[in-house]
Amino acid sequence: MKKQGEIELAEVTKRFGEVVAIDGITLKIPAGTYCCLLGPSGCGKTTILRMDCRHETPPRGYPHDGKSVLACPPVRAGTGYDVPELRAVPHLNCVEMLPLALRCAGFLRTTRRRKAREMLRRVHMDQFAERMPASASGGQQQRIALARSLVTDHMSFLLDEPLSASMSSFRVQMRAT
Repeated sequence: MKKQGEIELAEVTKRFGEVVAIDGITLKIPAGTYCCLLGPSGCGKTTILRMDCRHETPPRGYPHDGKSVLACPPVRAGTGYDVPELRAVPHLNCVEMLPLALRCAGFLRTTRRRKAREMLRRVHMDQFAERMPASASGGQQQRIALARSLVTDHMSFLLDEPLSASMSSFRVQMRAT
């Protein structure tokens, strides 16, 4: 049985029609560790991330806290997932948009706003708290998206190219944080 925060895939295969995206991968990442999936574009890195956070369903369930992944909806997976693009809610500013998952979980408005501001500070975007995310540059939007995934305090985080549009100095600084 996998431990909380641990990521485990056991002989997982994923097809899209006739195309085999993932072919029998077994992967175990212990809780509290940092791991990078490296490979060329189209080799299945994003599909692996999407399967583990339940945004993509493998053809057969693999373990998640001792249960089949098919029995675990994405909202209950305990995994934060950050995608390369922001996908902002157009009528909400950053401090309102970041903690939407916390709102669904029943957190008070003051707690949600405090956590959102704290995460924006962490990614050096606190000046955007009251601004619309669409007014930010591509690299800034990626940092806002990263803050949005970190605000939830999940047991594990899956980050899909979280800093690819950011300046190299910021990437180095964030990896050290």
